[in-house]
Amino acid sequence: MKRNVKIVTIIVVVLIAAFLLLPILSGNAPIPENISAREIGEFIGGFARYWIDVLRSAFSFFL
Repeated sequence: MKRNVKIVTIIVVVLIAAFLLLPILSGNAPIPENISAREIGEFIGGFARYWIDVLRSAFSFFL
């Protein structure tokens, strides 16, 4: 039972890391150099834009 919990934990951590790192590694969400509202907004906007594009391309297969 404990082994299953460890495996599930590892899978969840990897999924969360992928969810957060894919937009950054693709260059769509530039890492902010300082804590200005503009740079934080560009980061969040790029992050959201990346996942919207991913979902749009994934669901365009069904349409």
